[in-house]
Amino acid sequence: MGEVPLARLWQLADGTSCLLLKDPRAENWLLRVVRKSDVLRTERFGNPIVAMDEAKQWRASYDRAVQTSN
Repeated sequence: MGEVPLARLWQLADGTSCLLLKDPRAENWLLRVVRKSDVLRTERFGNPIVAMDEAKQWRASYDRAVQTSN
């Protein structure tokens, strides 16, 4: 059994989304940004809360609406 998607943390209008995944064979959590079938970024974290906090930061780098309002 491979990675199990647990939550979609955010999704943008262009189809980009951030997923929290867990591999039952591993102790870590995966945070992955995808757009359609393309994986844009993946990182491993030892704690899901830390991963979710990082996802908030990542959103700003992918969301053009956030970038233009700053």
